[in-house]
Amino acid sequence: MRRYTWRGDFVGCDVSNIPLDVADSWRHSNGHTNGLGLHLERFARSAGPLPDGFVDAMLTLLSTGELFPRIALSRGELLLDVRPAPPARPTTSLTYAPAPDPRTQPEVKGPDFGAFRAYRSRYQVEGTDDTVVVDKHGAMLETTTGALVMWDGDTLCIPDGVWLPSVTLHQVVARAEKLDMRVERRQLKPELAAKHPLWFLNSLHGISPVSELHVGDDVITPPVHPSFNEWRDWWWGSFTTEWHIEA
Repeated sequence: MRRYTWRGDFVGCDVSNIPLDVADSWRHSNGHTNGLGLHLERFARSAGPLPDGFVDAMLTLLSTGELFPRIALSRGELLLDVRPAPPARPTTSLTYAPAPDPRTQPEVKGPDFGAFRAYRSRYQVEGTDDTVVVDKHGAMLETTTGALVMWDGDTLCIPDGVWLPSVTLHQVVARAEKLDMRVERRQLKPELAAKHPLWFLNSLHGISPVSELHVGDDVITPPVHPSFNEWRDWWWGSFTTEWHIEA
């Protein structure tokens, strides 16, 4: 990983293990991105407007390679981490933990990273990819690294509660609405996953079907959505060199 700080241009630095007040990240594939403007807009909502020249200078550093960059605000400093991206997961396995919500600022990405690491370390079943965050009723809200949606026929079900405004979830909802599909908020209880497709969403792995949901000693295997391949190919086909901030 290479870390830079902003001084009117990016300057290399070796600061590590510092708390992040705000952060955002996305897959950057040989200069192509999916929804970069949405990520920058989400970051700016909490961190304030990015300075002139920041994005252009950042894109120059991200022009080649399969990357997972992260911008962050920490103690008034703007940071850029240039990190290699792991291969995208074709499927995702999750641990369902009926544990206290670790989040302190659920609608801001960054400040709860440390709490999420501790949460995964304590509750995550070995061999699973991530751990679900649940509400007081036991309904699934999101995971520590991504969003969750469930399908009930042609109805896209999103969690009924407070969760990070996921860029990938926003994109999936927008496409569903464009296709005249119903979108509903529902309590996503783990037992529903036995009969309904469950998807993990984030900007690193895209749309990843949940293959296993570990609930105590049981393992729930959600069914495959009949149109999953079409949705997956749509998301991966949306990478572009263009970006813009949403109005």
